[in-house]
Amino acid sequence: MRIFFSLVFLIAVAGTLTMLGRGPLQDGPTPGQFDRYFPTPSAAVNTTADLLTSENWSELATYYDLSESVFDRQDLSKESFFVESGIEEALSEELEAYKQPFAPGFRFQSARNLGNDVIEVTVITEIASEDGVMRQGLDTFLLKAHPEGYQLLPKGD
Repeated sequence: MRIFFSLVFLIAVAGTLTMLGRGPLQDGPTPGQFDRYFPTPSAAVNTTADLLTSENWSELATYYDLSESVFDRQDLSKESFFVESGIEEALSEELEAYKQPFAPGFRFQSARNLGNDVIEVTVITEIASEDGVMRQGLDTFLLKAHPEGYQLLPKGD
């Protein structure tokens, strides 16, 4: 009789665990889907540039800290959040077309702590002007430091 009740108990526990695995969490975000972090500010530049180049807006959106933002995750999943529409594809205009966080082609230059766990990252690129002179382009963006790493802060909040 004990064996029978033990088997019934084990079946009930297994059934409960199976049902928990099929709950509403499976239909929602998966762990890590909206909480990705960069290990360093320079890694943030490299990864972000790759995601911008590949136009992977939905993955790039997962690297943003929106805890104090007017934006929501849906806003960040669209190209229009990152790129200004209707701008020609010339190199200098292409750089201007990117609104968030910087245009691909920039590389890490420096990072400085602004306080309250906010880091300002400066990125740099070289652009050949029409007269053949190389000019430097600078841009900045913000990261929020967390114990897990760094996340982007949206411009325009």
